Amino acid sequence: MSFTTADIKNVAIIGHSGTGKTTLLEQVLYNGGVIPKAESVAGGKTTSDFTDEEIERQISIHTALAHVEWNDHELNLLDTPGIADFVGEVVASLRAAESALMVVGARSGVQIETVKLWRRLDNRKMPRTVFINKLDVERASFDSTFADLQEKFDKTFVPVTIPIGSGVDYKGIVNLIENKAYLVHDQKDKDQPSEVPADMADQVEEYRLTMIESAAEGDDELMEKYFEEGTLTEDEIRRGLLEGLRDNKIVPVLCGSAELNNGVTSLLNFLINNAPSPSTYTETAYDEEENEIQLPFSVDEPLCGIVFKTSIDQFSGKLSYVKVVDGVLSSETELLNYREQKKEKLNKVFKVNGRKLTEVKELIAGDIGVITKMDSLHTNDTICAPDRPIHLKALALPHPVYALTVLAADRKSEDKLNDFLHRITEEDLTFNVSFNPETKESVISGMGELHINMILDRIKEKQKLNIETRTPKVAYRETITKPANAEYTHKKQTGGHGQFARVVMEIKPLERGEKFSFENAIRGQAVSKGYMPGIEKGLLEGMEEGYLAGYPLVDIGATIVDGKEHPVDSSEMAFKQAGKGALKAALEKADPVLLEPIMRLNVFVDEQYLGDILSDLSAKRGRVQGQENLGGGIIRVYGEVPQAEMLRYAIDLRSITSGTGSFELEFDHYEVVRGKIAEEIIAKSKEEATQESQ
Repeated sequence: MSFTTADIKNVAIIGHSGTGKTTLLEQVLYNGGVIPKAESVAGGKTTSDFTDEEIERQISIHTALAHVEWNDHELNLLDTPGIADFVGEVVASLRAAESALMVVGARSGVQIETVKLWRRLDNRKMPRTVFINKLDVERASFDSTFADLQEKFDKTFVPVTIPIGSGVDYKGIVNLIENKAYLVHDQKDKDQPSEVPADMADQVEEYRLTMIESAAEGDDELMEKYFEEGTLTEDEIRRGLLEGLRDNKIVPVLCGSAELNNGVTSLLNFLINNAPSPSTYTETAYDEEENEIQLPFSVDEPLCGIVFKTSIDQFSGKLSYVKVVDGVLSSETELLNYREQKKEKLNKVFKVNGRKLTEVKELIAGDIGVITKMDSLHTNDTICAPDRPIHLKALALPHPVYALTVLAADRKSEDKLNDFLHRITEEDLTFNVSFNPETKESVISGMGELHINMILDRIKEKQKLNIETRTPKVAYRETITKPANAEYTHKKQTGGHGQFARVVMEIKPLERGEKFSFENAIRGQAVSKGYMPGIEKGLLEGMEEGYLAGYPLVDIGATIVDGKEHPVDSSEMAFKQAGKGALKAALEKADPVLLEPIMRLNVFVDEQYLGDILSDLSAKRGRVQGQENLGGGIIRVYGEVPQAEMLRYAIDLRSITSGTGSFELEFDHYEVVRGKIAEEIIAKSKEEATQESQ
């Protein structure tokens, strides 16, 4: 059936690993008639965990898109991974959705990823609903989990469904909007309404009153009616909850057991009736002069959409996951790839459930789907009408935090390896491949050890490549700490023309980050201006070669104050050698030092590990600049640490925090390193240089 933009609901399913997100999606698709049977994660046949790695490890690694038609609406669901290493997939999903469904375990309660994901939602001011899952497991407690949410997050939590018992005594849920019970049943059946158990009447009335009060607060008219009559109708409750959720004033809380397929239809009804649709929002776009344009999610506007995810399927080829913001995307549409300024003709449009593609006539404003085999499209690309060239804001992805150097056995294997690695970077923007010209290493980086190891396993298994990995070298620098002067004469006599050039120069330290300055201060004609480029080249070449340990010299100002040339034997090459020699001579007197890269670090840890983290950072020569309580027992520690100490921090942090901690890292500045540490770095560099020359 056809839908309007107002009929579409886009929801990202997020939460800590192991809370049952994939199982919940299976039951939603089963209840919606999309699949004939809800499969288990252990069975390896779920709709959303369909790659070999996901089936083998029984975890979600990639975001999977699915859709279900329910009560004359379309619900697009994005099932996301719960492990921090794959947070890029979550970021992409939040970009495509208008609201999030946070799944929380009824026994585990709020966990570290719950808190970190909550922060992401807060940063986006994104509406969210909570589903407390696994109420049937031993030691499950709705009340404890609800209290945990209230304690750890500064939000108004509104119960919409509550459980009948818990753990081995779990019997079902009560839907407070409908004032009906939905008891545990044969999993092949769907939830059916029944009367609320008599012994729960008072408890239900208390919770229901709380919900109605919260719904009334979402709308002035409803508040007035509530004061007059003391209650609201079912439709009025839904309206109040919808407005409160859309404005991010309340967080509705539902519950159930995905494993038992209980509480799922109430969740479906709630999302269809209460989750905000794209039609209630606008999206900011930018024209060619970077002026802001507000897009209304309207089918009457020219086409505009964003590619929020890319995957490469061995059968279907390149799949570009698209959120349509304005207009209609249909087969035979002519569109503009804004990044490439390239017009393309679209062939087919698809809706998707996991890996299953279903061709559709069109995707309207607000809808999500897939277009295939458009090789020029990449994640973050804006597609738009050729007569309205505009672009949308890109995904705000975190920086990679863990890196390894990769080496292939031979040149042929190296080419094959690079092709495969670059294909992965197209699918996963949190995975980077780069060649460091200073250390002459190919470096891969990602969001953690698991992230990187899974990619390496894919290479070994699918490409049959033997590769070596090692910790990357650090790109140190060298600089000077005081002014110096020197002169150098380059003199060489061979048959025919000889070589002659004399350079007198002064060098001085520059501010950190100024890199290099060059000045000709010769008065008169001692050295022709035409030879100055040669001298400058010699200086730059000498700086590149380094002095202490072969690392590039930076932040040096050079002034040529005198020199001498020969009418026959002087040349640009001779002055290049003289400039290089004068620099080396001056460096001996300029007190050269080693510089190391300093990283800006944010660590997110459970409060119980704070002491261990601070102690470890101190041992790593870190300077802790402060800490912030994020709520939920999670502390952010921030400061500066030398990059050399951070190369294995992903592994160290996992060990210290039992796998619960995470961190963000980015380059900040270079800083002088002295003493024994500098001596060890210099000695190691010279040893490696000797080995390479042998």
